[in-house]
Amino acid sequence: MMDFVNKDSGFCLSENLRSLRKRMKWSQEELADKVGLNRGNIASYENGTAEPKICNLVKIAHLFNISVFDLTHNSLKAEGSVEQANLRLGNGFAQPGPDLLGQFLKEAEDFQQAIKGMSCMVRLKTKNAPELSEDANFFKDQFERLYGLTDQLMASHLELLAIVKEKCPKHGASNGNGVA
Repeated sequence: MMDFVNKDSGFCLSENLRSLRKRMKWSQEELADKVGLNRGNIASYENGTAEPKICNLVKIAHLFNISVFDLTHNSLKAEGSVEQANLRLGNGFAQPGPDLLGQFLKEAEDFQQAIKGMSCMVRLKTKNAPELSEDANFFKDQFERLYGLTDQLMASHLELLAIVKEKCPKHGASNGNGVA
């Protein structure tokens, strides 16, 4: 299970938010105004003492033209990482190139990690809740069913990619010039 408090967990929101804000040369107050929050909210998110509601995560990600997954799980400090996140959001899928299958495999792994992260968050939130209402239990059960189906679909998708790699060598790992 993913630990959202541990810095080694892959949860990068606080660092990314600070980095993106500074990159734009915005104060915490300016960023807060742009997403309809107050400066204290932004400070808490950057310090890691609070987590934004999903609607605020979406607003922040949209403001920086990146996905919520990139905002929360991929470090955006490295040179070119924000631009890559912008491209991923804009394209939404792998682009033709010398290693298209590798791109599809990477996207499948990223998607699988995002789904696992959501499942972990649901488990964490419901575990710490004193008692869930009947409606909350219903939605939790539905989420668990959907998660199970998604997990099966991902396994099938990865199996299909493995078959393509095996049966169609030109789509397998390339040597950098498009030739397998």
